[in-house]
Amino acid sequence: MSPVSRGRRTKPQKKKPALDAGLRAGFDEALEAFAEVAASDDVLDVELLTAEVVGSFWLVGEPEAATREVGFPLVGYAASRQSAAGFALLCALQALSPGAELRERARAAAARLAALGMKEPSWAGALSEVTVVECHQQTDVYGDQSFLLFRCERGGREHALVVETDRYAGVLEAYLTTQHEEILAELDESSHELLVTGPVPLARARRVLEDAMAVNDGVAAQLPEPAEDDPLTDARVPVLARLRAMPEAEPPAPARQDDGAVEEFLATAQDVDAEFVHLLAEFGEDVDEREPLHVSPGKFEFFFDELLHTRDLDDKAVESLRDTLLAWAGWQGPRQGLSAAAVEHLLADVEDMFDDFFEHEREAEAAEVPPALRG
Repeated sequence: MSPVSRGRRTKPQKKKPALDAGLRAGFDEALEAFAEVAASDDVLDVELLTAEVVGSFWLVGEPEAATREVGFPLVGYAASRQSAAGFALLCALQALSPGAELRERARAAAARLAALGMKEPSWAGALSEVTVVECHQQTDVYGDQSFLLFRCERGGREHALVVETDRYAGVLEAYLTTQHEEILAELDESSHELLVTGPVPLARARRVLEDAMAVNDGVAAQLPEPAEDDPLTDARVPVLARLRAMPEAEPPAPARQDDGAVEEFLATAQDVDAEFVHLLAEFGEDVDEREPLHVSPGKFEFFFDELLHTRDLDDKAVESLRDTLLAWAGWQGPRQGLSAAAVEHLLADVEDMFDDFFEHEREAEAAEVPPALRG
């Protein structure tokens, strides 16, 4: 071999690291599942399967890591199979993956397989053609919880995305359904003075949904490991697909300025603990920065639970806390715009919360008494 020919030799290519056995098993399982839906005409089934696959590896706090360590290898593995199942999986990922880069990689890999003569599943185009027509909302007058029903359309067929949210806990449940008419009828029947039902602009509904998702993601990002019971795990794909089909969310409501309210309350209230009032105000700034003085059953329960876990409260302190919260709710509720019935219901909820606490305390104390000494 001449010096020239030796100089023209290409350097040996580095071998790609072998796929982890656990990942390979998971990828094979996903391909087996997509083999069953490759010829399906039920787009919702395909979407739910895609949501399950993505939910199995998506890391809320580290989406880039999830994409790099699992998403990209999944695309490569599916493409390397050159099978109907692999092609179907790529078509689903290019339409529904949470990340734009992952969708693009899946699209490019699917295009290469299409160039080899592979035929797209009949549902491939319809997956990304969802339209969100309108939203109906049921919410309590305190703003603690909302039930959102997004009426959607795809390929001339209607369905709905249902999302239940909590102001302080985020998304409680999210699912797709074709029983939307029955659900809407039930919402109308259950409406009353403290529970309001009706259509809501999509931009406003999106704000409610995105704010709730931010609560879930904020909690999940602080956990050492993903929460197994996070309702967004398997619902993220269909939720994000419909968010992409909606108008932009309306801007967040401006922060409510209520300077001097705490001092005004303390100047007029009797038999209240000023320290608890200030703690409640500080708590509101932490969990509800736009409306830190907002009063509701959910907020009082959240605050009480926080105090029980961070402070050593004896029965006398708990009694003082009850009196303080009742006084604050009765004073702030009307200022917040709550009706007399809503304030009355709020006060009853506070009373019930503390009654339940003391009942639990009595039961715990009774359980500590030896059976022989019980009267």
